Amino acid sequence: MIMPSLPQQNKDHNLVTQFLRSIHYKSSSGQKPYGNALSILRAIFEASGQQHLLYLVKLRKLWFAEIDSFMARNSYPRNISVLRQFTVNDDFCQELAKASVSPDFLQAVEKLNGESFKRSEQLNGQLQKRLKRLLSPEESELLKHKVRFKHLQTILHLTVYDGSIAQALRFETEAYLRIFHRLLPELKLDSINCHVGDLGQAQYDQRQVALLAKDWNQVTPPEVHERCMPAFLHRVSRGHAVLVLYVSTEEGLEYLKRTPGSDWLVQHLHKKRTELQEVLQRIAFVPKPELDLEQIRLRSVVLGEIDSEKLSSVTEITSRKSTASTSKTTLSAKEQFAKIRMHLNEGTSDEVNSA
Repeated sequence: MIMPSLPQQNKDHNLVTQFLRSIHYKSSSGQKPYGNALSILRAIFEASGQQHLLYLVKLRKLWFAEIDSFMARNSYPRNISVLRQFTVNDDFCQELAKASVSPDFLQAVEKLNGESFKRSEQLNGQLQKRLKRLLSPEESELLKHKVRFKHLQTILHLTVYDGSIAQALRFETEAYLRIFHRLLPELKLDSINCHVGDLGQAQYDQRQVALLAKDWNQVTPPEVHERCMPAFLHRVSRGHAVLVLYVSTEEGLEYLKRTPGSDWLVQHLHKKRTELQEVLQRIAFVPKPELDLEQIRLRSVVLGEIDSEKLSSVTEITSRKSTASTSKTTLSAKEQFAKIRMHLNEGTSDEVNSA
C-alpha cells in the first residue's frame, strides 16, 4: 500500500487546522495540539450523524491508486448507506408500560408486537394510524429515547457503466469486500450495490450540487435558503435532471410548495446559473426535519470535492450561523459537542499512552 509522503501529511494537518480554526474549535485545556487529522474529522462527522461520509471521501481518494484496475475503470463510489432495524417485542411494551404512557398509546404499540421497522418514521406512522391521531410531543420524545435500531448492513453503492459491469462485480463481491477491508479496516462493509449510470456525469452532477450548496444563500432569497438546501441531482435521463432539496420542517415544505413554488425556483436558478439551463427541469422538495441545513450543505460540498479554500468559506458560514443561534442551542446540539470533545480527548489520550 502506498503511504502518504511527509509533505502530504503536513499539508493534510494544516488543512485540518484551518478547518478547526474556522469553526472556532478549542481544546478543553487550551494547550493541546489539534492532534491526528483523521480522528478529529471522524469525531466531527460522527457527532453530526455523517460518519460514513469520511470513509466515502477516503475511498474516493484511494480509488484510482489502490483499487483493482477493473473496478476503478468501470465504477465509482456513489454513497455508503446503513440498514438498521427495530422490532417491537414484549420487552419494549413492558418498558413503555413502566413509563406510564396513556392506555391507547400502549395498546397501539402492543398491536405492533412482532413487527419490524427500518426507520422511525415508519414506526411513528403505524402508531398514528392505529391511534387515529398525531403523537403528542411527550410520546414522540419517549420513542426517541426508547427505540433502539440495530445495525443490519453497511452497503457501498457504486455507479457503473452498464448492467454487464454490475453483474461482473456482483460475481466478485466477496473479493472486493476483502480489498475494501484491507484499505479501510475501520469500515465494515457487508455488501456492494451497483447502479447503472454515466460515471463522468455522476461526478459532474455532484460537483454542481456542491457549488450550488456553497452559494445557496446568495443565489436564492431568504424565504428559500432558510428553509431548504440542495442535496443531490436525480438524473432521469442524460438531458433531464431533478434537483432534490432537503427541507428542514413540514411547515417549510408547505410554504415552499406555495411560495415561491418549484416552477419559479427552477426559472430563478436558470437565471442565476446558466449552466443548469440544459440540465435542470424540475425541483423536488423532500422533508428532512432530522437533519440540520448546514450539515446538508457541508455534506454536499465535501462530496463534490471542491477545493479547500471554498470549503473553508462554507465552514465559516456554518460557524457564524451557529454563533448567531447560540441562545437557541438545544440539548441535542450540546450532546453533539460533548461527543466531539469526548472523541478528541480519547484520541489525545491514546496518542500519549502509545508514546
